[in-house]
Amino acid sequence: MFRAVFGESIVARGIKAGLLEIDCHQIRDYTENKQGKVDDYPYGGGPGLVMSYQPVKSAYEAVLRDHLAEDGRKPYTIYMSPQGTPFDQKTARRLADMDRLVIICGHYEGIDERVIDDIVDEEISMGDFVLTGGEIPAMAVADCIARLVPGVLASSEAYENESHSDILLEYAQYTRPEVIGDRKVPEVLLKGNHGDIEKWRLDNSIERTRVKRFDLYEKYQKRSREESTFYFDNSATTRQRDEITRVMNDVCDRLYGNPSSLHRMGFQAEKELTAARNKLLELIGGTGFGKLYFTSGATEANNWVFRSILPANPRLGRHVLVSAVEHPSVNESALSMRDAGYEIEAIPVDSDGRVNLDKLTELIRPDDTALVSVMHVNNETGAIQPIEEIVKLVRKLRPGALIHCDCVQSFGKLPVDVKKMGVDLISVSAHKIHGPRGIGFLYAGKDVKLRPLLYGGGQEGGERSGTENLPAICGMAAAAGLVCENIEANYLKAVKMRNIFKEALTGSIRACSVNTPEEGSSPYVLNVSFPGLRAEVILHTLENYGIYVSVGSACSSHKKNRSSVLTAMGVGKSSIDGAIRISFSPDNTEEQCVYASKILVTEIKKLYAIHSRARKNSAGQ
Repeated sequence: MFRAVFGESIVARGIKAGLLEIDCHQIRDYTENKQGKVDDYPYGGGPGLVMSYQPVKSAYEAVLRDHLAEDGRKPYTIYMSPQGTPFDQKTARRLADMDRLVIICGHYEGIDERVIDDIVDEEISMGDFVLTGGEIPAMAVADCIARLVPGVLASSEAYENESHSDILLEYAQYTRPEVIGDRKVPEVLLKGNHGDIEKWRLDNSIERTRVKRFDLYEKYQKRSREESTFYFDNSATTRQRDEITRVMNDVCDRLYGNPSSLHRMGFQAEKELTAARNKLLELIGGTGFGKLYFTSGATEANNWVFRSILPANPRLGRHVLVSAVEHPSVNESALSMRDAGYEIEAIPVDSDGRVNLDKLTELIRPDDTALVSVMHVNNETGAIQPIEEIVKLVRKLRPGALIHCDCVQSFGKLPVDVKKMGVDLISVSAHKIHGPRGIGFLYAGKDVKLRPLLYGGGQEGGERSGTENLPAICGMAAAAGLVCENIEANYLKAVKMRNIFKEALTGSIRACSVNTPEEGSSPYVLNVSFPGLRAEVILHTLENYGIYVSVGSACSSHKKNRSSVLTAMGVGKSSIDGAIRISFSPDNTEEQCVYASKILVTEIKKLYAIHSRARKNSAGQ
């Protein structure tokens, strides 16, 4: 069978030219069975026969004797199996780069599993169907790989422009005659303009793929978006990872029972819910020290702290301290409690945006301060607050006060351990760590008294009613596990990426000032100012290149007021108006940073030149 196929056409010419060599080995020649059998009945019974271990292993060893590499490397070994990973052009390219390949063809019901364990490096399938043996699939794989060997085809274009070589299906092909009936060859192909022809071919490939293989079209669209998008607004939200989407889809498909239901499906859903909760508790070091309540996000969690937990602890007092650089969901929730008789004071910060510990000492009331809220990492500048020092100070001066920490920008990026930090309450959102939007949690220490923010069916221990969003909860737990597992590597990568931007901007633009502290800041955030320019103009200019950054906090950037964070730090008005935030995630690459920073430098210089000319013209008038 193999000699007939490989003795003809393009593969035969490649063999004759010495570009490749294909050897066929008959496994039956290596059997030690007197009857020449290579198969036997399967243990446990069942129809069919199974190829035995000995003849396959002996044939493989014979191949090794003749085909070991000079450095002793064994050939990469493939077993053709309907249980293998689907074969595609990408796999063919990968295999074509190897100098030696062994393909084992199964037959009957397959081969003894121990052959796969001892010999096989990869199982490959030609599709979800069953043939009488692995010979025809092996021929197809060999043919596909052979034509990728340099020199086998006349030119690289012969295989790079064909269907599946680059996701898209190949464009339509025409030859003489020019007209058949009422159908004519597209005019663009007859005019000889190569630029127009290439454009037509790409458009035609895209449309044919959309119509004939929508699954490939979707992959092409996704890749096109990723290649043309340089997303540096990760402090606002991150792209949900594909694996997280798969987790959520699986939960939607399997666990659609209500976790509160008493039947088996409800029990299975509740079991998954409990596992997600326990995993998140473990990741924040809260196991055994408190409880975790699922919310619609950190905004809800922050509102819960002020609007329900404060009233639930009236004996603590009515004095509340909130840092001057908090997220609006903290600041505005706190201010809303004034109507209930609470006194809200802002804790001043220094020029780096960190809480002034001396001022905090002055503000704490030994008999009336009920709550102190300080975020872990600032969402606009990346400044890291000295949480452990703040907790130590509060515990000394006002032991009974609750301490809340918004950890939205730190969880999954910096170590967050509630026991080590010593806080009573923390808030987290999933969409900052490549998880789903609309889900988060509030952690509360075991001594914290709660009052429900939502009443109803008594979910979340009666503290937060409403059927739990199990797919999103499981997606958040999966996302948290991924980022926390790689927290150190991701951190170091973020440092490199931030430095690329920082060095490019400060080294090329004299007016550029950095609002992110030099020391003690998260590498995931870089806030820079270009005094005299408008941040919104910079943002939209970059958007033309597919580069996305933000102006201040995405949650409040639509408001006309200047950044309260930069104002509290003492940054000048002109610098605040020209401040942009560049924020990173593990999805970004150093190459993207180099490209985007170069564009940013070029465009900022252009904007300053325009600004300078406008000032001169104004002065002249």
